[in-house]
Amino acid sequence: MGRDTCVRTTERLIILDFDGVVLDTERTSITVWQELLRECSLEPLGGPRVRPDRTLDREALRRHLTEAVGRRRTRALWSEFERRNRARADLLDTGAGVRPFLAHCRDRGHRLAIASGNERDWVEGHLSRLGIRSAFASVHCAGPGVRTKPAPDTYLGALRAWAPRRTRGSLAVEDSYAGLAAARAAGLPAVWLTDAPRSAPSPGPVARRVRALDELIGCL
Repeated sequence: MGRDTCVRTTERLIILDFDGVVLDTERTSITVWQELLRECSLEPLGGPRVRPDRTLDREALRRHLTEAVGRRRTRALWSEFERRNRARADLLDTGAGVRPFLAHCRDRGHRLAIASGNERDWVEGHLSRLGIRSAFASVHCAGPGVRTKPAPDTYLGALRAWAPRRTRGSLAVEDSYAGLAAARAAGLPAVWLTDAPRSAPSPGPVARRVRALDELIGCL
């Protein structure tokens, strides 16, 4: 991490992605699709489309399924995926190092926000279920009038909510290429949280690369 992003200061704004950072739903969604394709004897079509950043490429998978089995069966498969994925996600605890990181930020006086490409009810529901909603000063999700990543809209919303305070020292934490691009478009340095092999390139410059959120504690 560069020197400017590693200096211990108070009242920093730290904006976290939700899926893949706070809750490890990216891994879960891939597992659910693997199981579903196997049960439906669709393994010969290939597994879920996974990007180099280890996130599920939903649009590529949808296109591939539509071409292979048609729109109607694809819609049925997708509905079953959503049902199973929500049930599986409801059993998850926070990702590695999340709770120590939140406690550290609270003790240091940092302000936390969420910038998610998912729907608000999904994000708010899980934050409440996990008992950590109060850790975040604001939550910003894609929806009507708010484009999903890689557009910077959710990050810009988090920055506006922080105004008129200073934004120097603000930092984003992302797990996906699209999220890193969104943070960069909003003018934010970003930490890449990933278990991808070291050989997997980042889509652009990143402030730091970590495997668990609490690895950042020494720099904040």
